[in-house]
Amino acid sequence: MKRLLPIAAVLALAMSSTAMAALQWDFETGMQGWTWNTTGAGTWVPGQYIAPGDPPPLLVTGAQGDVYGVSGGNLYLPGDSLSRSAAVFDLSGYLVGGKTNSFLLRADVYIPNLRPYGGFPNNYPGMTNQYSGIWMLAAGTNWGVGIYGKPQKGSQCYLDFTADDSWPERRKDWYMEDWTGGSYLQPDSLWWNTWITLELDWNYSVPGNVTARYYQPWQAYTGASGWITLYSGPIYPTPWGATLRDFSRIVIGCNVNTAGTPWTKSQIDNVYFDSPQLIPEPGSLIALSVGLVGLAGVIRRRKA
Repeated sequence: MKRLLPIAAVLALAMSSTAMAALQWDFETGMQGWTWNTTGAGTWVPGQYIAPGDPPPLLVTGAQGDVYGVSGGNLYLPGDSLSRSAAVFDLSGYLVGGKTNSFLLRADVYIPNLRPYGGFPNNYPGMTNQYSGIWMLAAGTNWGVGIYGKPQKGSQCYLDFTADDSWPERRKDWYMEDWTGGSYLQPDSLWWNTWITLELDWNYSVPGNVTARYYQPWQAYTGASGWITLYSGPIYPTPWGATLRDFSRIVIGCNVNTAGTPWTKSQIDNVYFDSPQLIPEPGSLIALSVGLVGLAGVIRRRKA
């Protein structure tokens, strides 16, 4: 028995390390495996990689002053009435079986303040991250789930468009308005120009459940700040079969499934993805193999 203990310990350590580390992209050194989306309905234009220390020009406004985004390695994903930009990462080569039905997806989104410069009457500064955010899609389709912004009611939204009916949108209206100090901040130039974080937990922390939430650093009219939950509950039922719940692509930016105009000048950074279906790292597989070989040898010697 004493001989088995060291091998058992090695085996346990090897097995515990077989899960692949979560995937992360900081875009400090380029696209890091992401590609621009150039397919889909309408007119598509590529986004722009923003190198560290190189803030993108968002608006050139002459006498009012030029407006720039935030510097640092990230992806600039603008949209307008004629175009929308998105970046895609194909996960199929990183997942056992090429797909997953359990994941945690997170990304930071920079929302600029464009309203004093660009006009946009009766709308929000920078148009929020309108119809732009994080999405998980099934292989070969544009079906999936996502979190994005809407300016009409100053909200962030969670949408499950794997179902075949009305695709219920879960959102928090007016929460994007800054209520710091008990009143909306004026002038508009005091709004935003900051990062928020979107997070989608699908069948990951709680089996059969979804938690869609976002982080905002300012106070909403309800007094809420920090992590704000858009939806937490069961995965929306669909009769279309399990294949529509098997995801293999991450999309950031504007996705074709949102019908509205993506008036956005958002930048996205620090994308994080984790899933139980991630393929183990080669080093972990080697460690596991060594442990199994060692255990097999001890068992043979004991039988002899």
